[in-house]
Amino acid sequence: MKYTLLLLLTLFTSVSFANSEEEITQPLISINAMVDIKGIEQSAEQGAQAMQRMANSLELIAQNRNLTPEQQQNIHKTIENINNLVDVSSNSLQSLPTFLKESKETLSTTSTQFFDDLTFKVILLLAIVVLALVAIITCFYWFILRPLQNTLLQATTNISTMAKAIENSALSLEMTNKNHDNILQLLSQEKDNQS
Repeated sequence: MKYTLLLLLTLFTSVSFANSEEEITQPLISINAMVDIKGIEQSAEQGAQAMQRMANSLELIAQNRNLTPEQQQNIHKTIENINNLVDVSSNSLQSLPTFLKESKETLSTTSTQFFDDLTFKVILLLAIVVLALVAIITCFYWFILRPLQNTLLQATTNISTMAKAIENSALSLEMTNKNHDNILQLLSQEKDNQS
């Protein structure tokens, strides 16, 4: 009985593991991170155009003859800085879709690994619970049911022995009664013979 129970429990656990591995071929949660960059592109484009107009205005101011060469040079440096800022913002805007795609892939990979780890830990926990139950059932049988079975068997044997002893006592008493009746009859016959 106990081996059958252990065999069934083992088969159930094996089938559970096999089914859980077959079912989990796709991630449980799929995160699709999309960002509408049209608004960002338009804002950046407008900012770039505004900075370009500002650079053109500064260029016109720099061509003023009333400015000293030092002031003109400072305005040219400011124009260069504005042009660099426009270039940096344009490059950042162009690299944004690539960055979003890489972030999405990283997030997808991380979530898949997380759910794989979670699935493994849940299966491991279930296996530990099943093994603990098997151990508890085995201990219950070994330390409680088995000694109780031996005690009941011994008590049944003792009761059977007592029943045989009572039966033997009853037979002895019956034979004693018969002998007593025979003696009484003999005595009564002898008394009748003497009278």
